[in-house]
Amino acid sequence: MKKDSGRESSRAKAPPPLVSGRQRLMEAALQLAATTRSLASLGLREVARQAGLNPNTFYRHFNDFDELGLAVIDQLSGLLREGLRERRRKPAEAGLKLADAKNPGEALAKAQDVVRQSVALVLDFVTEHRTAYVVGIREMHGSSPVLRKALRKVLDDIGEDMTEDVLGALKLPLLTRDDVAEISQLVVRQMTFFSLDYLEHPEQREQIRRQAERFILLLFWGAIAAKAPQELGASGLRFPA
Repeated sequence: MKKDSGRESSRAKAPPPLVSGRQRLMEAALQLAATTRSLASLGLREVARQAGLNPNTFYRHFNDFDELGLAVIDQLSGLLREGLRERRRKPAEAGLKLADAKNPGEALAKAQDVVRQSVALVLDFVTEHRTAYVVGIREMHGSSPVLRKALRKVLDDIGEDMTEDVLGALKLPLLTRDDVAEISQLVVRQMTFFSLDYLEHPEQREQIRRQAERFILLLFWGAIAAKAPQELGASGLRFPA
């Protein structure tokens, strides 16, 4: 009886074939579009063949390639957003609140570790998901308005996440919500270019990582300096080399 129960339990835990087929189609489409093609240019039969599935299987999961692309975007953007939010929240959960710093300079010094961790996560993520990232960058300027809109919304959402975390979890002092939102959107969009350079120039990765960190720190440094120049000057802190 126990053996039968074990077999039944194993069968119950096995993923449904449709879920597996859906994922295989998504991965196959990314592989085919990874060089110079867009998702819209792919053929149903070639994607099914790449996935090792019958062509009719495609329509069990997706109505068209826009829907497939949206599924890929939703899956990967969710992973990236949650990872970034976790990195930014950890210091706050450990008791770090930048507003509690004695002066703006001290707050910026404490923020440097958060910036380094966030940049590292993004660059590690795009390296791990290189194919999907390259295809996504291409689709931002591709022929599908549906995918262009979805990808721009992802960038907006990541920027909004960053704004909420900087104001809420980290409690960055002096800056208004509008200040932080503007900086966050600039950071998110510039990181797309840093990330692409990071993938295309592996011999320069350390330099690119440092450039990304300095870019983010410079934006916040400049904004706080504009709000409290005397306090920042009196702190004796200098922008990191």
